[in-house]
Order: sequence, then structure tokens, then C-alpha cells
Amino acid sequence: MTAITVRRSPSQALTVVEPFFSHTHMGLLDEVEKLARSMWESWTPVVYRTDLSGRLDMYEEKDELVMRVEFPGIRKDDIDISLEGDTLNIKAEKKQEEISDEATFYKCERSFGQYFRSVSLPFPVNEDNISAMFSDGILEIRLPKAEEAKSKHIDIKVK
Repeated sequence: MTAITVRRSPSQALTVVEPFFSHTHMGLLDEVEKLARSMWESWTPVVYRTDLSGRLDMYEEKDELVMRVEFPGIRKDDIDISLEGDTLNIKAEKKQEEISDEATFYKCERSFGQYFRSVSLPFPVNEDNISAMFSDGILEIRLPKAEEAKSKHIDIKVK
């Protein structure tokens, strides 16, 4: 078996790439760089964000499903809850405050906009006894289990 030795030279590698970077290609690269620079220089930050996310916890406690959703800065009147079959829909809107056109922002991290979430329920609920409370930016929804969803204890008889 014959061993073959291959030697590599970095300077020779450039001779393969060099024809690509001829004068005409460098002009193209210069144009791309100018375009990128002009886009970057004309970029202005987005002042108002429209993503609104309510963090949700859902757990079972005794014979009811409990959902707690964080809605900081949202008023009770701007929240709507509806039940469609085995899906609970939660809608909310955080309205943007009126700010003078002459104001200069140095930071704008708060979110404004609409929130919509559909949550599939893990078991049937008693629609007539659903309750919702809103306090300190936390929406708590309590959905009692329907009778058919509750576990039933079966007594064992001895013969």
C-alpha cells in the first residue's frame, strides 16, 4: 500500500478564490455593504409593542379546575371570558395611554394590545357554577367539575 502525502498551502487556497473577487465582484460586494449600512443607519426602534401575553397557571383543586392568569395593567372591564363546549376562551385588551406627540422616549418596554387564548379543559365542567375574580392584575377562574367527571367511590360488599 502506498502512502500519499497531501500538502496544503494557505496562499494557494487564495488563488482558487481570487477569480471570484475580481473587480466586478468587489463592486457588487461594495453595493451590498452600502445597502446594509444605509438600512442600519435609517433604522428606528419600534416605540409601541403590541404583544400582550397573560401568563397562565391551570391546576385541579378539590373538585374544580382553577386557572390564574396575570394581566398587569388591564382593567376588569377589558376582559371577556366565554365557554364553548370544552374550550374556555379568554380575551383581554390593554389600551395604550395617551402620550403627547412631543414626548421623547428613552425606553418603552410595556406592552399594549389584545390578548386571546383558547384553553381546552381536561374534563367536563358545571357551566352554571363557573366563577371569576379579578384582583391586583390576577384573573382567577374556578370551574367546578361536572357530576359525570367526578370520581365515584364504589363500596365492596362481602358475600
